[in-house]
Amino acid sequence: MDITYSDKNTIKISGKTADVVINASSGTKADLLLFTDPSAKVVPEKSFYGPGEYEVMGMMVDGVEIAASNTAYSLVVDDMHITYAIDLNTALTDAQLERMDGVDILIISVQDSKADLMNKIISQVEPKVLIPIMDSEAELAKIKAEFGKDSEPIDKYKVSKKDLPTDNQQLVILK
Repeated sequence: MDITYSDKNTIKISGKTADVVINASSGTKADLLLFTDPSAKVVPEKSFYGPGEYEVMGMMVDGVEIAASNTAYSLVVDDMHITYAIDLNTALTDAQLERMDGVDILIISVQDSKADLMNKIISQVEPKVLIPIMDSEAELAKIKAEFGKDSEPIDKYKVSKKDLPTDNQQLVILK
């Protein structure tokens, strides 16, 4: 599986059976498009805009309502459980955490003003791999310091189930 980042909140996940793009811009081509904002209806076909459980092209997708205008997505691609959550304003509830149980890869937005909240959510979810989405170099420096890692940004994160860390959490920074 490959994970790439293209702009502010757009992530592409390319698995063996399908390509998924979360928060795609207009005109983006993929097998499945997911949008965190239910009002962002851009593309009608093979698109989901909110909470619910979906099975598409051999992938399980669970849209978890975070707020009225924000959905987190938890999906299984190539036997790996990925959760994409941005613009969180509160810690996750027990019900939300239950739907995200067993996360291998967490993709989460990072904002200086919400650093404590982000750390709490990461502790709640306990992912094997953390992929932060950041708006600034200051946020990048802070996340590196927070995790005691000097990860260099990469264009594409290529991973298989057997490559996932077992002992410690891996920080992956996409550019």
